[in-house]
Amino acid sequence: MKCPVCNHENGSAHYCERCGTDLTQSSSSSTAPRDHESAAAAESEYTRWSSTQASSSPSVSSHTPSAPTPTEQGYDTSRPNNHSSAGDSNTNQWNNVMQNEKVQQAKEVSKQYLSYFLSILARPYQAMKTVGEQHALNGLITMALIAILSSTYFLLTFSRLDMGGLFVAGFIRPLLFTVIILIVAVVLIYAVLKIEKVTFRPKTLVAQYGTLLVPSVAALVLANLFIFISYPIAIFLLVVSYVIVFAGLNAVLFQYPLNRTKSALDSMYTVLIANVVLLYILYRLLAGSIIGILGMMLSPFGRL
Repeated sequence: MKCPVCNHENGSAHYCERCGTDLTQSSSSSTAPRDHESAAAAESEYTRWSSTQASSSPSVSSHTPSAPTPTEQGYDTSRPNNHSSAGDSNTNQWNNVMQNEKVQQAKEVSKQYLSYFLSILARPYQAMKTVGEQHALNGLITMALIAILSSTYFLLTFSRLDMGGLFVAGFIRPLLFTVIILIVAVVLIYAVLKIEKVTFRPKTLVAQYGTLLVPSVAALVLANLFIFISYPIAIFLLVVSYVIVFAGLNAVLFQYPLNRTKSALDSMYTVLIANVVLLYILYRLLAGSIIGILGMMLSPFGRL
């Protein structure tokens, strides 16, 4: 049954479920005056119900949870940009910290190597007997300096001779060739000691050989300087630096107790073979460049 006051459909109920109007009175009335009176009464009841609902709604809403009212919220498009900019700034700060740490580490290594270099330069052989595995890094740095300084020497020489392909022929090739020569020297020392059945540690071996190569670094530094002063002295210092490579190989080998086993080959010959192999590799890789520079230096048209 529909309520005549609020038009709520109540089915077969006697009272309106929404406003509480008595539905039986409205259905039993048969005359127009009574209908008018009941309508007026229903209207008054609806008015009272409406006022009651209006007055009670704040208290109900304060005690009962209500559904959240949808409100329009503007989408802040600057937030992703703010997050991305904050992430970029954090990344930049982290990169700066890492770069500063690397710079500090490089400075510490440079200071340590400089003090190591100056202490070794006076008495390299005596110092070679006392170095250990902790000096292997210094030995590797010494070998790297030899390769770089040798390449720099050839680059400066070719630039003074106005030769083409300076970077490849004057720097890259000498760099690679010198690295190969030094690696072969270390491998030959290792092989001879293994043949002689001598107990040793590879890192200590690198540290010892690197210690004996410190004078070679000093000779190459002077050779690069004398390119602009006196080229014959410069080429002489270059040759001396490579002679030290051979001398260091022999000094490291002979400070070990060789020929303790009854091998078919004497220790003298194993060391000699190692020198011949290293000399052959040096000749194949660098002798052509050195002889070419000497020929240009001595010729009347290419004299420096």
